Amino acid sequence: MNSSDKPADRSSADVAILCVHKGEIRSFLKRLDRQRSYTERGLTVRGGFLGETTRIVVAEAGLGFASHRQAAHWLVETHRPKWILAVGFSSSLSEQVHAGDLVLADEIRDTHGNIMPVRCTLKPDGRIHVGRTIVADQHPTTASAKKNLCESVEALAVDTTSLAVAQICYERNIRFLSIRGIVDELNEDIPETAAGVILRSDSRSFGSALGNLFRGFSAVSELKTWRDRSVAASNHLDRFLIGVIEQIMDLLERQRLDSSD
Repeated sequence: MNSSDKPADRSSADVAILCVHKGEIRSFLKRLDRQRSYTERGLTVRGGFLGETTRIVVAEAGLGFASHRQAAHWLVETHRPKWILAVGFSSSLSEQVHAGDLVLADEIRDTHGNIMPVRCTLKPDGRIHVGRTIVADQHPTTASAKKNLCESVEALAVDTTSLAVAQICYERNIRFLSIRGIVDELNEDIPETAAGVILRSDSRSFGSALGNLFRGFSAVSELKTWRDRSVAASNHLDRFLIGVIEQIMDLLERQRLDSSD
């Protein structure tokens, strides 16, 4: 069989994106051409093309550190991406980081003393911040919980899963970035119903949110406010992701040309 007779590689991806739920990257998903989806081991997986040739795979891993670690391992084994991006919503842990901003990690810590440096060559710029993030066992939803967490480990933002992905990428020598869209600020509470829909996207939270529609105008208005924030965060993630992936593809092409010389 000569090279022209080899079957097309339909499983590998240039870039893999790992998130909790599709609402975090809903805007970006609309850009993917020739999109296919399937379920595997509790994951919802979507594959498609950005432009003519850039192959993207997106996995929704749901909640939990362990589920994201398993999902990252599965992505490496099945789709062999050159890069994995941990993308999703987070809460601010800094008075300088506001709702709608983006935070890129150059170091990820957890509340148990684990530390993972992240190679991030992108620079801060306006509403884009680069620095330490922290992974908590549970996502803090009150101002007091966020302040307590920030006092223990100074960081820009908090999530619950990115360290799991970073660990797998380190073990398998895969390039990694964590990109977080901020939905709530350090000094504010996020209502539990809104937190459930935006941060967890679980069925109980959707049921509670639906129930709030029958509790008067104020409840509906509050939910709309937080929904608008999540949409704005998703849109900002979308615009930034496009630029990041373009830079990744330029880098991969230069590496390919260098290796062929």
